[in-house]
Amino acid sequence: MKRKALVFGVTGQLGASAADRLLESGWQVWGATRGNRMPPGYLLQRGLLPIEGTSNTYEGIIRSLECPIDAAFVPTAYDLSDARDLLAGCERVGSLVVVSSSSVYADSKGRSLDEAGETGFPIFDEPISEKTRTVEAGPQTYSTRKVAMENALLSSGFPVTILRPCAIYGRLARHPREWWFVKRALDGRGRIPVCRGARSVFHTSDARGIAGLAEICMSSPAPRILNVADATPLTVSEIASAIGRAIGLPVNVVPFEGGPSGPSYVGSTPWSVERPYVLDTSQAKGLGWRGGEYSDHVADVCGWLVETARKGDWSDHFTAFAKYGYDAFDYRAEDAWLAAR
Repeated sequence: MKRKALVFGVTGQLGASAADRLLESGWQVWGATRGNRMPPGYLLQRGLLPIEGTSNTYEGIIRSLECPIDAAFVPTAYDLSDARDLLAGCERVGSLVVVSSSSVYADSKGRSLDEAGETGFPIFDEPISEKTRTVEAGPQTYSTRKVAMENALLSSGFPVTILRPCAIYGRLARHPREWWFVKRALDGRGRIPVCRGARSVFHTSDARGIAGLAEICMSSPAPRILNVADATPLTVSEIASAIGRAIGLPVNVVPFEGGPSGPSYVGSTPWSVERPYVLDTSQAKGLGWRGGEYSDHVADVCGWLVETARKGDWSDHFTAFAKYGYDAFDYRAEDAWLAAR
């Protein structure tokens, strides 16, 4: 008999990757979406069972299924109310795998990613493990709400795995960081300024790698927290080279020291952090999971980016770039910076 799974958010990069992985492994998979959006056609062709009209609660969606399920994958839960909603329907679910974020971690002085602009970027002297302290639970920020969600789920006694990824990448992303370089390469930008010497390290997490770990946890449920990231954390310069190889175009960075320049933040890539932000994934590897390398996985998302951009206005798809508060592709400002060197 096939194992049964419910995957939320199947129109996004994490939900789609998880559904695809489970279907490939022989699970029977129901896919839930928000706003009555249709799941990707390739998932339907592979046997995904869509749940229609799912602008509903987690509990309501779970109870709408005709039978209990073995596990649910939840990349769309963000706060305490979401945790309570999930737990309200848990008697019809064998286990949960819920995506949180590595942004919950805080350094020895309590600094975290959310408050880096005010308190300074966190300093971690070694890779961040699951035992590293976190921000306090509360309603104040994205990360404090995530911790409140985690605490409620883990204190319930239910078999819940919490996954903490870093800079996620994959098809169907609303904020595909790779587009920062891919667009410049497609536009023929021969020289691309990059701040902090292009040496910044912000650990990357492949959506398909997250899906692989999710399947392991759904097959062997237990209450736990796991970091999830690629095998090797890369510098921005190494990421640029990997993207260039993936799309077959030159991505020539012009590194400069210090932070980004001017109101358009010239040189600030989506991975340009002040200090290394690296996850320890040994706990996940202890379960038999292997994250793989960014340079091996990035070609898939880059191909999707190029294909999507050819279909029309990229800003209709990669909507998070519009929320930067400045033009992430201000070539005039870049040219002025390059001319002044």
